[in-house]
Amino acid sequence: MSPENPDMLRPFPREPLPERFCNFDRLLEMLELWNLDGLVLSSEKNVFYLSGFNPIAHKGDEPRPYALILSRFEPEHPILLVADYYLGHFASQPSWVKDIRPVRAVMLPKDLPASENDLDRFIPETIQNQPWVQNAREQYATSLASGCKEALRTLGLTDKRLGFDELRLARRIGLNTSQVEDAYDVMMQTRKIKTETELQLLRTATDLNQQAIDQTVQSWQKGMSWKELGQVYHQSATSLGGFIHDPGGMVLAHPTGQDPGVWLQTGFEDFVVEEGTHVMFDCHGTWNQYCWDGGKTWVVGGAPDGTSALAASATAEAMRVIEDAMRPGTGITELQRLGRDVYRKMGVPRPESVLIFFHGLGLSHMDLEEIQSDGTPPRRLVYGSRNGRCHPSALARWSKRANLAGRRCLGRSGRRRAFLPLGL
Repeated sequence: MSPENPDMLRPFPREPLPERFCNFDRLLEMLELWNLDGLVLSSEKNVFYLSGFNPIAHKGDEPRPYALILSRFEPEHPILLVADYYLGHFASQPSWVKDIRPVRAVMLPKDLPASENDLDRFIPETIQNQPWVQNAREQYATSLASGCKEALRTLGLTDKRLGFDELRLARRIGLNTSQVEDAYDVMMQTRKIKTETELQLLRTATDLNQQAIDQTVQSWQKGMSWKELGQVYHQSATSLGGFIHDPGGMVLAHPTGQDPGVWLQTGFEDFVVEEGTHVMFDCHGTWNQYCWDGGKTWVVGGAPDGTSALAASATAEAMRVIEDAMRPGTGITELQRLGRDVYRKMGVPRPESVLIFFHGLGLSHMDLEEIQSDGTPPRRLVYGSRNGRCHPSALARWSKRANLAGRRCLGRSGRRRAFLPLGL
């Protein structure tokens, strides 16, 4: 089953990103706050976030053949180590990181002696004479660990206090445990406040998701199964330029009958999507590595009525009230209370059963720290930044599958909308 009217799909082609799109000033503030002299990053998302390097080959849980090292004392001179076969990436996606050092990797033959021309196999002619390539030739490391050690020496970080987002790499390098800290929360605390470029990436990802859902709704025919509907959504999302992750992009299972349970899909669920069925799309995927997360409620072949119509109206009003109350410093508990009060006042049965929850969104569906620099859990608040932008997410659920999902971005006044709600 394919999307109807494929010619009407408006694709979202990827283009090279700005050389630096991360919240760099905030990162430096976090290093000082956490009393770290530098960072050694090797997780896919963090390396991409800081450098724009978006490697295609490694998608599993194998050790990554790349790492980025940043000094708080020389922040404009980070060093990026990548497997030699990744050097060509920078011919298409420039980076503000200019000290890029190759690491001898798996593709080179082991049955032949090493040659001074080995690196030429992986350098496109278009970048052969660029200054950073000349430097790369002189810094060809035999392994990631040895390359990291040399980079730390270059930046004067050998005996300094370092944050790693992958502690296994610290052990491979052989650093003392007393100088190594887990940098997961440092990076999440940085990433939660988005730059303008990131906000645009999130807007585009959200627009792509909405268009894929619209195509999926239009494709419905009598007798269509839930699996067929999911297949149309996946095809629509990928045709538009997005990516769906195994085991699927439609997150919620949809028990039929009177079962009020809320659980997530396994991929094994299947049933005939009959006219009058209430479907709540909650869809996940990525575009340019940035996540979409959300959807809409769809009454198959009709519109909500009775209690469902009441729930839909209450959900829309609850979201409006929550969005109006979203100001930097407002607690999540208060937002949940305000939203639940709407259901209660509008007479929705069992308002205590409504699930109203919030999470970050960006390169992950978290992008929030779990602990602060003093070791305490963070208060869950609506965040604002000095450039007037933040990224709280809101999703309201009713146990009978009425839903309205939205994304809001607040400026200094707390009134700037970045993502329009999708709903009934």
